[in-house]
Amino acid sequence: MHRIAYLHSSQPLDYERQLLHEWGVSDVEVYEAEQGEDMVPLSGSLDGADGVVCEWGQVPAHVFSENPQLRVVSVMAIGYDNVDVAAATLDGVYVTNVPGYCTYDVALHTLGLICDLYKKISFHDRQVRAGVWDDMAGYPVDRPKGQTAGLVFFGGIAKALVPMLQAIGMDVIVYAPTKTVADLEDFGCEKADTLDDLLLRSDVVSLHCPLIPETRHIVDAAVLAEMKPSAFLVNTSRGDCVDEQALARALEAGTIRAAAVDVIADEAHGTSPLIGLDNCIVTPHSAYLSTDSYHELRRRAFENALAAVRGEIPQDAVNHL
Repeated sequence: MHRIAYLHSSQPLDYERQLLHEWGVSDVEVYEAEQGEDMVPLSGSLDGADGVVCEWGQVPAHVFSENPQLRVVSVMAIGYDNVDVAAATLDGVYVTNVPGYCTYDVALHTLGLICDLYKKISFHDRQVRAGVWDDMAGYPVDRPKGQTAGLVFFGGIAKALVPMLQAIGMDVIVYAPTKTVADLEDFGCEKADTLDDLLLRSDVVSLHCPLIPETRHIVDAAVLAEMKPSAFLVNTSRGDCVDEQALARALEAGTIRAAAVDVIADEAHGTSPLIGLDNCIVTPHSAYLSTDSYHELRRRAFENALAAVRGEIPQDAVNHL
């Protein structure tokens, strides 16, 4: 019997058990592993587990040395910075992700945040709930039509976002060192040669970069100072791509006009200096979510785990053994 442990699953495992029944699989058991406040599995909670499916949990190097029987960590996300991939590879464990499952959903959420910033929908809703009926309250804004959105990096989500932005009349420039002018022209976008160039020209700066050493705090105090005072910042990538303390200070000082983030650095505790600022929208890492995307996410993550525990190479492996 193969055992697959789920680490910090936000939902019961009824869906996975339903899939096992539909697929006629009787030699696999799924269960929820215990974890500590740091979202790392507790010692002994993975005993006998061939694989781990990880939604929000953390899998550092010691988990692999303590559980030599593991064959796979299947991450229920596109990003996999919550797993020590180098340690997994050294111990012969596949790490997988689920690329592309929520491309449309995150692009749509990003567009929604941008529209919200321009129309102050969340801001006015909070005011009305507090008993303030004032259509002129808050920062002044122009129409997005004719303004410029600057996208930092250009993966699948950014590409899906482009026609949505163009549909509301925005011009799009892109800072993506690995993309050519021709690559971006195919999408009707202009290439910014440097991040500084993008910052100086953009009315909205939207982050679409993975969290790697080069992008950790890619937006810091110096970057915020280069943006237009009327500009918006949107982050639907990873919380640590932004120096939150610097962004909070910039929002309070009026260095930039407003911001919207779907990700924060401390998602384990849901704390951030951005929460509660009138000119910052914070959503709980929900950009990916629709019924369709969530079912696809869980199914594909489970398929990756099943393949690995059966000795196959999982389709979405991010490392090579």
